[in-house]
Amino acid sequence: MIEVESKFKSPGNEKIEKALAHLGAKKIASVDMEDVYFAHPSKDFGKSDEALRLRKIDGAAELTYKGPRMHSESAKAREEITLKTDNPLTAQRIIERLGFKEFCVVRKRRSSYILDKLRVDVDDVEGLGEYVELEVLTESPERAEQLVELARKELALDRLEKRTYLELLIESGSAGTRPREA
Repeated sequence: MIEVESKFKSPGNEKIEKALAHLGAKKIASVDMEDVYFAHPSKDFGKSDEALRLRKIDGAAELTYKGPRMHSESAKAREEITLKTDNPLTAQRIIERLGFKEFCVVRKRRSSYILDKLRVDVDDVEGLGEYVELEVLTESPERAEQLVELARKELALDRLEKRTYLELLIESGSAGTRPREA
């Protein structure tokens, strides 16, 4: 599947959530997330525009490979392969035994909504602030971009952010590994 996503600096998450309710969006989750990004032992993911992420949510996890971004005007499209597991610690140990090193951790509070065929994530990212992501998983990126643009207009989102949370943290100087929990 291809993930087509646009991220925007939020004009205020409370305002966005009220607009989503008015549009009839269905709230599907409100969770705290921890995204652990890994550095490849012999490849610079920054140069290849790839990522390996272990997302931890409520005792479960998703291991995701994100391929290089495809060219697009307003949305970000990339291959995404995800494996779900109920054992985040075991998944992380396997990754580390293969030579990957923990590179950066992104923590956020996320409220997720479904609006027609779109997933809307309203995020409060530790160290970065409030953002809104509009996302479609599809085999047809062109049509997905049209849906994202319609939702952007409906929600009055005008501050497009093309960088990932990881890139924003790196640029802010806040990226780095966290101390290990006991």
